[in-house]
Amino acid sequence: MRAMEAAAGHTAEHYCVESTPKRDAIVRAASQLFLDSGYGETSMDAIAAAAEVSKRTVYSYFSGKDALFEAVMTDVCENRSDMANNELPNKPAEEVLTWVGLGFLKTVSSDIVLTTFRIAAAESERFPELGDTFYRAGPKRSIHNLATYLRVREAEGELLVPDPELAAAQFFALVKSDVFIRLILGVGPKPDEVDIEKAVSSAVRLFLSGYGSGGADPE
Repeated sequence: MRAMEAAAGHTAEHYCVESTPKRDAIVRAASQLFLDSGYGETSMDAIAAAAEVSKRTVYSYFSGKDALFEAVMTDVCENRSDMANNELPNKPAEEVLTWVGLGFLKTVSSDIVLTTFRIAAAESERFPELGDTFYRAGPKRSIHNLATYLRVREAEGELLVPDPELAAAQFFALVKSDVFIRLILGVGPKPDEVDIEKAVSSAVRLFLSGYGSGGADPE
């Protein structure tokens, strides 16, 4: 309960990465068009028109539609959860994992993330770059960041984590439990705060029961 309260590099080529009003307008326009029409049916011409910029301006910021889709995904992740991008605090595992889990489950339960996931899943056969782009912009970044934290806590003797990347992926899988798949399939209502806290609390307990050092020094 205390932890719950406390918690309360390959990329697609970007020609210009700094945030500018034009770049932000392009990303917003692309995001809306991807959601409304899907990835395959959205053209760079349509994005330029919706953003009220020239097609040349779009390409001055993004090398192609895949780079733009990655920018949309990155924007979604950064706006909805800072745990994928910022270094995690070197605090006790129960507290940090609870905070990470809450942020993660709330993020993947959001309408924008669910819709974007459906787009990537539905169109990845025609556009193989979509699956890779989605994974790099979201899950891979979160896993890498959590794995870095797990290494630190192992070095301090709190955890025993032979494979931090695998352990991080397992933690996120535990947090999702069956919540994410039910949301994707439209089965039942969206989880409320109580549901989310229950899922995260259970995931943290199970994770620590497997990876906690029990006070022993890591080998």
